[in-house]
Amino acid sequence: MSNNYLVIGEDEYVKEREISALRDKFLTSDEISLNYSCHDPDDIDGVSDSLGTMPFLSERRVVLIKDAHKLSERSIETILSYLEAPSDSSVMIISSDNSFKKNKKYRDVSGKLKVIVSDAPDRVTMKKWVDTFFKREEIDISPEAAQLIVELKGSDTAGIKSEIEKLACFSGGERIEKEHVEELVGRSVTETVFKLVDAINSGNKKWAFRILEDLYDQKKQPQEIIGYLAWYIKVIRKISLLSGKGLSPEAIASEIKYSPAYTRRLLGQSKKYKDKWMELWVTLLFETDRDIKTGRKQAGIAIEMLLVSLLI
Repeated sequence: MSNNYLVIGEDEYVKEREISALRDKFLTSDEISLNYSCHDPDDIDGVSDSLGTMPFLSERRVVLIKDAHKLSERSIETILSYLEAPSDSSVMIISSDNSFKKNKKYRDVSGKLKVIVSDAPDRVTMKKWVDTFFKREEIDISPEAAQLIVELKGSDTAGIKSEIEKLACFSGGERIEKEHVEELVGRSVTETVFKLVDAINSGNKKWAFRILEDLYDQKKQPQEIIGYLAWYIKVIRKISLLSGKGLSPEAIASEIKYSPAYTRRLLGQSKKYKDKWMELWVTLLFETDRDIKTGRKQAGIAIEMLLVSLLI
């Protein structure tokens, strides 16, 4: 099979990373400016010209087609025709989200390309990314702190990258603990979660969906919102367990490593939750996360259905 690729998936950060890796595989930094071109799906003539142009002072020319799910039928036929006899000196990369799989020509196109999946990794992999980053930076981070980053940011890979870079600068090379993540990453997050949970607990649908819109306005992703709610219910369950053992609010705060103010607020909310209700939260969050990752439901609709279920 020739050196032509389809990078397909829903995670934009992973997708861009895979595209960059492919580009850098065939071109040096000095060769990129003269031998790399990026095209929108409606520029199929420009794609054809680039693929047919000999590389300049390089063995390869790399041509990227973005948003392949928006390609016209004519453009797909042009690509298929090219793939019948592709140039040995050109590398074509097609980038798309998973909706391209619904195109009737998808199987024909994907069968002639090397397919690279760029969906969001699972949380175990995300935590490994976090650990690897700080190891590379020679900064120690506690397992609890690394886990909290993933819990707060969900499967938002770009968001995690931004936060761990911010934490690395903040640490000054010192060990990063859970309370540092709470202070730097979770400060605004926890307040937003409290507002959303207050709306859920009061059964106020209008308020809950207004907060959801605010989260979207802040560029928060559906998987990130699931991460916030998962973090919340996990802490609530732990507080309920510790409270049931007779620990004081101060002792609970020390145990979970959150500020006394946050702990008292969470302790008050935990009293509203029975075991069955917490189990329902966990089940609904798991099912919503699964439905989004498998494409069973569109992400925005899945989050709205989750809220409706929690509000009942």
